[in-house]
This record gives sequence, structure tokens and C-alpha cells, in this order.
Amino acid sequence: MFGLVLLVGVALAVTHWLSGATSTGGGYVNESYTPPPPDLNPPPLPSVSTVAQAQDTVTKDPIYAQTVPGPTLCQVSHIDLTSASSAQLQTYMTNLVGCLMAVWNQPVARAGYELPRPPVIVFTSPVTTGCGKLPTENAVYSGADQKVYYTTDLPQILPPNLQNARFVVEMIIAHEFGHAVQARTGILISFNGLESVASTKSEKNDWSRRGEMQADCLSGLFINSVSKSAGLTQQDFANIEATARAVGDDTIKGTRNVDGNHGLAANREHWVQLGMSSTKVSVCNTFVAPASSVR
Repeated sequence: MFGLVLLVGVALAVTHWLSGATSTGGGYVNESYTPPPPDLNPPPLPSVSTVAQAQDTVTKDPIYAQTVPGPTLCQVSHIDLTSASSAQLQTYMTNLVGCLMAVWNQPVARAGYELPRPPVIVFTSPVTTGCGKLPTENAVYSGADQKVYYTTDLPQILPPNLQNARFVVEMIIAHEFGHAVQARTGILISFNGLESVASTKSEKNDWSRRGEMQADCLSGLFINSVSKSAGLTQQDFANIEATARAVGDDTIKGTRNVDGNHGLAANREHWVQLGMSSTKVSVCNTFVAPASSVR
């Protein structure tokens, strides 16, 4: 779940595929790749049966040994989130998930897992998902039905200057797709299970934050991979980082050092930046990170 809370700031030297590239031209590693259609009947997700197995999965999953390909070709243009119709948003989000498949299909397969293409459901009022009823002003990946949900009014949770900024919504959907990667590799069910058996609210929040900030980092890997073909500028990257800060637990609640379930603004920004500066999935292993970096 994007959960109205995203990231927080450590200044990093971020190296992207950018190098002054534009949105056209060859040299992309996936030019022959055609994403599969949305899978309305996906295979079951991996399962875990013990706490020890869950702990082993979140810390040592084979996905951590993989790298994302790049630069990858992603032919999506900017969409005005404040004025686009539901149909336009549906088309755009569906195409965006095609780009996400181009980035994640290979590393997930090499780790020994399947990655069916999750459908995107764009909605305008509260909707019932496999995980229960979902309110508006949100975006969610539901592991119960393996779909991504996006509400048309989500930009309203962001500061006005970011509501129509380029690649902000892409980062949000990439975060939700990060949960799909977690689900298909067994990480999602593992950290959810560890959260459920934790004995204190603080411990539960810690497991939740590690899962959410890993999804932040995975979104950064995607952004790095497509940054060349998307023609992202340094201002675009700055807007992505600002969005992360805008949805931190402390930013949303107006309380410093709050013990929330998504992460402080500075830490969420930190994990997105880590992803945007690398191709290695291992940099996103939040489950072995110090507690201070996942507050």
C-alpha cells in the first residue's frame, strides 16, 4: 500500500541511466520484449509455514542476488493527473505496468519465480478488493487478488506543486508493483506473517515499515532503469524525492519521530534514493538494515 506515507532524506550521489538521453533512440536492453496481457487468473502466491522460514525469506530470498536490466525502454508520456478521465488513467496505468514488467520480469524469473502481469483497477469511489474495502485517496497492491488499485483522487494527498509533477504517479505505481514483486517471491507473506505474530505494536510497525520501504527502494530501481527512455531530468528526480518526503509518517501526522507503519519522511526518501542509484536488488534489503534507517 502506498498508504499516504512514503520516504525521508539522506543526500546521496545518485547516478542514473540519464546521461543527457532523450526519450527516443536505441540501445535499450528490452527492445524485443513484449509484456504479457494482464493476468486475470494468476497462479497462487508462494507460501511460508514457519516463523523461521519467514525470517529466512525476508533476509535471504534469491531475488536479492539479482540485478534489474537497464537501460530499459518505457514509452509512457506525461499525463495530467488533475484532469485525466478514468479511461485515460486506466490506459496510462496499464501501459505503465507493461514498463514495470519489462524491468522486473527478468530478475524475478532468474530468482526462480513467476511474475504474472497484475491488472490495474482505476476507481473513483470506495471499492471492495480481495484484501477488503479500499477508501479513496490511495493506491494499493492486493495480494489476495493480485491486482493494483489506483484511485483518481490520489493526487490530493500531495502538495499542490507535486500533484501534476512528472513521474510522481509512476513512482507510486512502481511502489505498488514492488509489493507485487514481494508477493511473487514470498517476501510479502513473510513480513506480513512476522508482523502478525509480533508481540508489541512497535515490533509490528517495524516489520510493516521494512516492507513498505523496501517497496520504496524497488520503485527507485525501476525509475533508474527507465530514466533514459523517459527522459527524466534532475528536476524530475527532485520531485520524486519531494513526494517521498511529503508522504512520510511524520509529515502526514505532523509529529516528529512518530512510530508509524510506513516510515519517516527522511528514511523513505533515503530508500528511494538508494534504488535510484543502483541496479542491484540487494541494496533494497531493508530486513537486514539498522533499525534507525527504517524508522
